[in-house]
Amino acid sequence: MFIDYKTACEHLKRGEVVAIPTETVYGLAASLSCSEAIDQIFTLKKRPADNPLIIHVADSSQVEHFAKDIPQGFSILANTFWPGPLTLVLPAQKEWVPGAVRANLDTVAFRIPNHPLTLQVLAEVGPLVMPSANLAGKPSATSPKHVENDFGKNFPVLDGGECQSGVESTILIYIEEQWKIIRQGALSAEAFEEFLGYQPKVGGQVNNKSPLCPGQLYKHYAPSATLVLDTDVNPETIGVVIGFSDRTYPQSCDVFLLGPSSDPCEVARNLYNVLRSLDQKEIESAWVDMDFPKNGLWATIEERLQKASG
Repeated sequence: MFIDYKTACEHLKRGEVVAIPTETVYGLAASLSCSEAIDQIFTLKKRPADNPLIIHVADSSQVEHFAKDIPQGFSILANTFWPGPLTLVLPAQKEWVPGAVRANLDTVAFRIPNHPLTLQVLAEVGPLVMPSANLAGKPSATSPKHVENDFGKNFPVLDGGECQSGVESTILIYIEEQWKIIRQGALSAEAFEEFLGYQPKVGGQVNNKSPLCPGQLYKHYAPSATLVLDTDVNPETIGVVIGFSDRTYPQSCDVFLLGPSSDPCEVARNLYNVLRSLDQKEIESAWVDMDFPKNGLWATIEERLQKASG
């Protein structure tokens, strides 16, 4: 059920969950002040309770109410990349951030999305928690139709068209005197070097048993189809290829195109739509052309494919 901005705000103020767009992927939004709606997000997504949520705000000044001991470099990162596809994990003011949002951790994540409709909603409703609008573990939604496919035609979706980036935000945490990437995303590690004076290392769970952010511990972004990433496998033995529009593949194969191999932005934008298309056509397995660079945004694309393949 596609709704307008005014109706979306009304739903959220009543303590209901609404799918709204961002520049990265669509999110399932609930007011931070409504614990029932937050609980409903976990139920709708079938999301594990130890997987924390991201607080979305309209202005970086709002972060100070929910975070403490804000580390060096926060202002530089916020002023440079917000609004945008960057999420920052900070020490939480636990009395102001529900345990369900933090997964009972000492930290909480923040982002200001760069989408005009979403910024209007945040200004009107206040801070929102907003994980990706898909069933847990499945490919994220980058269009209103994707949300409808996952949650049904009666689920309220603020239609903002197709998402610009197509992959989630990059998540950073400050640890051991440096910022560290704990989830790769739409901003590459190289993007931060000019502003921090170093390139953040890509890390894992930072010695935590529970994930510090979405997308860490579980199989993510995965279609039902099996993805074959082994370059030594002959694609003709699989019969289905996920590849690039400027390359040729065996004529006997069904080919799903990500875009040209020279344009990682377009490939990222199309990635989840292609993965979802496999399930729509009931494909059982697909060979993925992994012959692309492993730096910049390509590193994120590789990570998403590795996670999706299990």
